[in-house]
Amino acid sequence: MANDRPLAAHEILDALENVSDNEEDYRERLICILPPPVDPDCLTDEDSGEEDNVTLNNLPRNILLQPAEVMIQGQIMVSDTEEEPSDSTGRTKRRRTYAWRKRDLAKNPVNWPDVQGACQDKRPIEWFENFLDEDVISLLVSESNKYAVKKNLPGDITTEDMKCFIGILLVSGYSWLPRRRMYWENSPDTKNELISSAMTRDRFDFIFRHLHVNDNLDLQDKYTKVRPSYTSK
Repeated sequence: MANDRPLAAHEILDALENVSDNEEDYRERLICILPPPVDPDCLTDEDSGEEDNVTLNNLPRNILLQPAEVMIQGQIMVSDTEEEPSDSTGRTKRRRTYAWRKRDLAKNPVNWPDVQGACQDKRPIEWFENFLDEDVISLLVSESNKYAVKKNLPGDITTEDMKCFIGILLVSGYSWLPRRRMYWENSPDTKNELISSAMTRDRFDFIFRHLHVNDNLDLQDKYTKVRPSYTSK
């Protein structure tokens, strides 16, 4: 089983020494080594070697075994390794992983065609009707009237009523009030002239209570209430 762990300092030094001489990379390398744990019973902070003459050749063992990272111009080049069991022996094989060098991505510009046509002259309502066309409106009117008649109420919802009803729903989506009846109240902070002048409150409530898309008697079909709205085309 692979085991991710940071590289030790001596492993990074070995990796840098084994870099091919053909690789023309003369950038300065910085090796960052984590400090070793401090023994509370130890009364000295001296390591092997002279403090004024510390080189890579005389680092103590506890330093060489510490996790480390090598950085080239701010980029970590050797970060970790994965240990995998060997096929032939019980010893583990060590596989070093290296990070890619940071550079800008190649630019591949795309020339989009300048599409010009009649669709660019459409009004917002015409774009909206691409998704909610006359067929869908007629379906809503027909099924809502059927549902109202089944409840012994007049099925007199018209196409214009349904369009106005949907428009009020859209307006109430961005001009929100705690209760929908507040749009018709004679209060300056709640009454919406656009809504109240387009449809009466009672008429809106009637359509709201009887809005239907399909007969919901088929209990086996979870989408029975809305299925005709996307299978009619």
